[in-house]
Amino acid sequence: MADLLRPWQDKFPDVSVIEQAVVGQAGSHLVDASRTAALLVVGRAARHAPVGAQIGPVTHAALHYAESPVAVIPHD
Repeated sequence: MADLLRPWQDKFPDVSVIEQAVVGQAGSHLVDASRTAALLVVGRAARHAPVGAQIGPVTHAALHYAESPVAVIPHD
């Protein structure tokens, strides 16, 4: 993960990033992390749905329960 984040950390050195690997439900871990975060960033698959954007259970949990603002970023 550190290798994937390094180019972004180099580009935006003022942004604090905490790398953490945990075991369990991703949604609940992200909601817990949101308590001390300025922004929670989650992804969603860029699917083409007939009506609206489709999100998964982790993004759904973040949007409904996070205590910080949430940015949802589509990806391939």
